[in-house]
Amino acid sequence: MAEKKKKQASLGCLFWIAFILLVLVLFFFNKQAIMGGISKISSSGFLSGKNRVELDGNSTAPVQPEVSPDSDVTIVPGSAERKGDGSLESEKTPAQTVEGKTADKPIDTRPASKPEKKTEPKQNAPKPVAPAEKKPEPAAKPTANPTATKPAPEKTVPTRSAKLFFVTIDADGKVLRREVSRDIPQNDSPLSETLQTLFRGTNAAERGKGLRSLVPPGTRLLSATVKNGIATINLSEEFQFNQFGIEGYIGQLAQIVFTATSYPTVKSVQILIDGQRREYLGAEGVWIGTPLSRDKFQ
Repeated sequence: MAEKKKKQASLGCLFWIAFILLVLVLFFFNKQAIMGGISKISSSGFLSGKNRVELDGNSTAPVQPEVSPDSDVTIVPGSAERKGDGSLESEKTPAQTVEGKTADKPIDTRPASKPEKKTEPKQNAPKPVAPAEKKPEPAAKPTANPTATKPAPEKTVPTRSAKLFFVTIDADGKVLRREVSRDIPQNDSPLSETLQTLFRGTNAAERGKGLRSLVPPGTRLLSATVKNGIATINLSEEFQFNQFGIEGYIGQLAQIVFTATSYPTVKSVQILIDGQRREYLGAEGVWIGTPLSRDKFQ
C-alpha cells in the first residue's frame, strides 16, 4: 500500500510539473499578446484608483456620476449604500457645481452648441487683367554705310572704227566681197588688232545679213609690219588649207589684202607662212611670191 501511495504521489507531482511547464510555455509564446492586453487595460484607467467603488470587498469598478433628468440632484460617487440583496442604493444629494456651490438648476450635460459665425458675403474681387503682350518690334533694316567706298567705275578703253572685209556667196556660187565697220580697241598696233578681229570671224548681226569669212579656222597672226607701203603679214600654217578650193583661196587672200590696204600707209601685202616666203598657196597654185595689191583681185 505504501508503494502504491508513493507511485500515486510521484504521478501527481509529475502531472503538476507538466501542467506548470505547459502554462509557462503558453505564457512564453503568448507573452507579447498578454502584455499588450495588460497595457491596454492600464491605459484605459481600469486599474487606476480613480472613480472606483468596492464590490464584495475584493474588486473595484469605475462609477460615473449619474444625472437624473427629473430631479435636481446628482448621484455622487462614494455615497452608495448596500441593500440587503447586495444591490447598491445611492443617496440623492443636491446637485453641486464645481467648487462645491449649490446650483438652482440641474447641470446641463449636453454639449453647448457653438455660436454660429456670421459670414459676410464676399465681394467679387476684380479679376486681374493680364498684361497685353508686346509685339516684337521689327528689326531695323541695315542702313548703308555712308562712308563705304563706291566701286570704282570701270575704265573705258578708247576705241576707233576699223574696216573689215567679209564675203557673200550668191545663188550662182560667185564670191562677193562685203565691207563692214567695227569698233576695235585703240592701241599702238592698229593693223595687228584689225587683222586679229578679222580672223575671229563675223558676229551675229553680220551673220544675219549672210556675211561669212573664208579665212581657214585656227589661223593665227604671228606678226605684222609695214615698211615702204608694204605690209609683211606672217601667218600660221593653218592659212594654207581651204576646203572651198581655188575660189576659197582667192577669197581669203582678198579679205586680208583689202582689210590691210584700208590703212593709207599700206599699198600692198606680202604673205609669209610660218615666217617663210612661198610662191604658191595651196594645191591649185595661187601666186603669193610677191606683194599683192587690190589690183590683183579686180
